[in-house]
Amino acid sequence: MNNLIFEKSILYNQLFKELDQLYRNYAKDSGLSDTMFWILYFIQEQNEAYTQKELCDIWFYSKQTVNSALKNLESQNLIKLTPSPNNRKKKQIFLTPSGKELATKIIVPLMKAEESALSKMGEKSFDEFLRLTKEHINLLNIEMQKISNTLSK
Repeated sequence: MNNLIFEKSILYNQLFKELDQLYRNYAKDSGLSDTMFWILYFIQEQNEAYTQKELCDIWFYSKQTVNSALKNLESQNLIKLTPSPNNRKKKQIFLTPSGKELATKIIVPLMKAEESALSKMGEKSFDEFLRLTKEHINLLNIEMQKISNTLSK
């Protein structure tokens, strides 16, 4: 094993966890679970209705995790679930007036902070950062699939 690559990999993972912790702490300080925070973030960001399945697919959460967070948000009157016009079994998620107020107070300032921080990197650096992160994810996925294939034999 290449020690230099291994050390940098550890640093990368620590940085990733540090970033995740920043968001988790922000959510906690806002009185929200991590999942509840990201659901509100996503709905605020997109400003349109989404289903539970779409949230799971886009944010890589399990159905149970999202369902639990949605029930909690609904019990706090922050969202309402409405049957989808195309499929009554699927529920669309909408912010209630209280949910919109909370998102304006908690999510919008964070989005502005993200925009400010990322714009300070410069567009070229930010684009390169995104490209390299995506490349890393794709390459790691390939390598992990190789491991999975050997484990299942």
